[in-house]
Amino acid sequence: MLTLAILPLMFAVVAPAEQAEVPQDAATFAAAGEEHLKRATTTTENQLDEFQNAHTNFDSAYLVGGGTKYLCRALAVADLTLRAATFGNEQERLFWQETRQDDLDRLQQDAAETGRANCRFNAKGTPPRVVLLDADTPPALALMTSTPHAADKSLPPSGDKLSRAELRRSRAQTGVGAVFTGVGIGLFGILVGVLELERQRAGEVRGIIDAAKAEARGYTPAEERRYLDLRDDLLRGRDVAIGVGVASLVSLGTGVALLATRKKTRLRTYAIQPYGGLQGAGAVLRLRF
Repeated sequence: MLTLAILPLMFAVVAPAEQAEVPQDAATFAAAGEEHLKRATTTTENQLDEFQNAHTNFDSAYLVGGGTKYLCRALAVADLTLRAATFGNEQERLFWQETRQDDLDRLQQDAAETGRANCRFNAKGTPPRVVLLDADTPPALALMTSTPHAADKSLPPSGDKLSRAELRRSRAQTGVGAVFTGVGIGLFGILVGVLELERQRAGEVRGIIDAAKAEARGYTPAEERRYLDLRDDLLRGRDVAIGVGVASLVSLGTGVALLATRKKTRLRTYAIQPYGGLQGAGAVLRLRF
């Protein structure tokens, strides 16, 4: 019900900001994944974060573009992380084992549903005798992708099914909470723009009144028409500001509550970059799972 109540207002007010939205495509995400992977394999500073950023971008490329070659790269990053990264505790290792298994499950499901083979499963959804490598797979990934069974030995027993389900639920709640938070911040940016327009209109009204008083005369026909137009705009702007302000508070409150009450299987980060002005407002939301 909350979503249904907010959506009409969002579509009515946020539409001008759509032109400022930064497009994201699979190639963009994949290129970012390559950069993070390069840093992860050439330095030990923040190595685990770089691996995670690489996996997130390849996974996003798969979700945007639908090509399993990106999911294969994400899986390869998970394999390489389990082999090369230094974990601070057992929970971090478990997180990457579950992430790797989740990538495998999705690749198997895709092969079984579409009848298309990928880097780990044939068209029937069963592992082939020889692992297929994508032609664009970087050599660093190809080396460790060709020997997948070593990483399998470190996977926990079948009891990890429950923890993967909990992980998915936590990811979903985190994503929804971050979206609500991003929408709330975007609406707040729109509110700032509306208030700035209201300030300009009020200043113009005061200018008309002061000019008439200074010359000890009444309004000219043009001034009277402009005064009435500005008055109507101020009333409409006030109503819009109230509606956007309430929607922003509700969305922010919902998002913060979802983020605060999610089960923290592992610390996840997200970044929201709001933008606003007279021509439109919104927010760029970046998630990292």
